[in-house]
Amino acid sequence: MSRPHLVPLTPGELDEEQRRLYDAVAEGPRGQGATRPMMIREDGSLTGPFDAWLRTPILGEHFERAGMAFRTDTTLSAAPREIAVLVVARAWSAKFEWWAHCKLARLEKVPQSVIDDIAAYRRPTFEDDACEGAHDVAFQLVHRRTVDTETMAFAQSALGDRALVEVISMVGFYQMVSGLLESFHPPAASADLPVEGPPPAPGLAGMDLFAAASTTRAVRRLKADPIPEETLRRVLLAATWAPSGANRQPWRVIAVKEPSKKAQLAKLYGEQWAGYAEMSRKRMEGAPEPMQQYIERTLAAGDHLAANMGAVPVLAVFCFNPEELHITDREQNRPSVVGGASLYPAVQNLLLACRAEGLGCVLTTLLCSREEEVRQLLEIPDPWATHACVPMGWPVGGGHGPLSRRPLEDAAYLDRFGDSLV
Repeated sequence: MSRPHLVPLTPGELDEEQRRLYDAVAEGPRGQGATRPMMIREDGSLTGPFDAWLRTPILGEHFERAGMAFRTDTTLSAAPREIAVLVVARAWSAKFEWWAHCKLARLEKVPQSVIDDIAAYRRPTFEDDACEGAHDVAFQLVHRRTVDTETMAFAQSALGDRALVEVISMVGFYQMVSGLLESFHPPAASADLPVEGPPPAPGLAGMDLFAAASTTRAVRRLKADPIPEETLRRVLLAATWAPSGANRQPWRVIAVKEPSKKAQLAKLYGEQWAGYAEMSRKRMEGAPEPMQQYIERTLAAGDHLAANMGAVPVLAVFCFNPEELHITDREQNRPSVVGGASLYPAVQNLLLACRAEGLGCVLTTLLCSREEEVRQLLEIPDPWATHACVPMGWPVGGGHGPLSRRPLEDAAYLDRFGDSLV
């Protein structure tokens, strides 16, 4: 089956409303000078999003005016504007958008190294704070669906309130444009000007390790929106890179997406959570008010997860083969923990990969107390057992962010237990 497409409309085929929009494009800044050959074919038909907008000319006029306003009626300067548009085009792999705005970016003196970094999903090095702020806000919006506090503060300082709002609005506009282009794939204006999209998207998402590790929170409020298959495969691939004793990888992970199975796991989890939450609330009776408030916020998030776990798009259930573990503390007079050294690094890799992708996630273990039922439901064979369940989904609200942890001086010592590092 061939892909549906739009046959370009020539000027002679247009009605009055369509002609008004056509003239706005052809006679405006886009249809003049160096950009004209990129937008208008030899037969007079339009390319880019403009031919599609002719099918809905009233909306198209509004879209055209909005697009021009982003170029002529904003306080945002040209280089940050083109950088933000390229971030959107790269995220969508929108060929026409990438091709056109690479040309415009070069005209505005955006370094080729910055364009290359955006193409490779690398964070460029910027000499201009406005360009940096526009890039980072655009990147987080399209990849994480939110902008963290530090990025917003930097962008607000570098751009000012008005230009910051303009960047955020422009990201939404060009995502709409990219979606239209990637739906219909309009042909190039001419054989002499072939549309050259970005290189194939890298197989891996990425962010600075320290930024990820310092902001990977337990996110328990998750949307039901599906996780794209390629995104799910990337975070699961990251789990496989984790170290394990003798590189045996004595674990497996089951990505549970089937609604009825998720519902049954949610029921088991909810029963365990109810007892845990009740015990925790009793324990905090009489505690200082700030501590009670903090614990109650955490428990409320846990209540939300328990009530909505069945709607979370993916539950990653980790299981392991105890026969493949070399547990060197088995005979110690304390709970054995060494076996987890070959198991939980994979879970942590998954959590960090979710953070890099903008997904919310949380490590849970309550289902381990209902292991036999979980094994039957997921058909986990003997002698395999379970050690974690990680609900994954797009965060509701802010999601990840700065952590609350004990200071380094209280957690790391020098030469002997209790001695300060300095």
